[in-house]
Amino acid sequence: MSTRLSLLAAAAAFLTPVVASASTLSGLPESCFTYELAGTKTAPHGLTAKTLHATLTGTDITLDIHGVTLADPSGYVESSTLERFNAVAAYAALSAFRGGISAACKDQSLTINSSDIRSGTPQVLWTDVTLARPGHDMTIRKASIRAVQTTPDLRLKIEGAGIHDTKQPLMPTQLSADLTVQGLDAARQQITINTLHAVTGSSAIDGKGTIDPGATASTSAADVHVSVTNVDTLIGQIRDTAPKKVVAALTIARLMGRQSGDATLWDIGLGGGVVTVNRIPLPFSVP
Repeated sequence: MSTRLSLLAAAAAFLTPVVASASTLSGLPESCFTYELAGTKTAPHGLTAKTLHATLTGTDITLDIHGVTLADPSGYVESSTLERFNAVAAYAALSAFRGGISAACKDQSLTINSSDIRSGTPQVLWTDVTLARPGHDMTIRKASIRAVQTTPDLRLKIEGAGIHDTKQPLMPTQLSADLTVQGLDAARQQITINTLHAVTGSSAIDGKGTIDPGATASTSAADVHVSVTNVDTLIGQIRDTAPKKVVAALTIARLMGRQSGDATLWDIGLGGGVVTVNRIPLPFSVP
């Protein structure tokens, strides 16, 4: 091969984006979760990818993202750890969209060791996000997760904009949350909702509280305080489009709430499988 052709081949190899094969996370086998990044470019403390595809194996639920940017402005977290941080976020998004951990993922351990990201501020930015299952899509124009503190606890700021869900008429179109995860390296964590703000229609949703996640809802605990403005207007907006049970549930919730100006307030608790609203137990147990 001539020197000129050798140089052209080397240049082409350098400029061609790396395409990754399906990968797994430590602690989660391929039978539970896989993800694939394509069109990746790495830097010492950053990584970009043209696409990400992830799935909960054995389910029909998928996550597709057309634009991934990972970075640590502090300059501590390496690109390989940023990729794992991103994959954990993808797994969490899929599990939340499913409504819980899939059967293949139960009894599997998944942790981000605080030592991996300590002193750093890893950030994930996703654009053009689609969570999908047959007959149900959720799209997000832009979503970001920023770790603003990593020691002694993990503090995350999450934002989403341009949110649309084909099955959930009450899904907020924009959302922001400030969360603190305590006990990151322990077997069980506590999540503190420092602030939560969302907008759906002409209503604003604000919340705060604590959640102790367990393997199931019955082994979890929560103490959350929520306020929603203009609930009557919201009920009127969805009355003709939402399922009747959703309208009925929101109407009952309004009756159980406390009024404060144009806001309706709820104190929601979960313990021993029993849900309470403003200290009144609901007549059912969660599994």
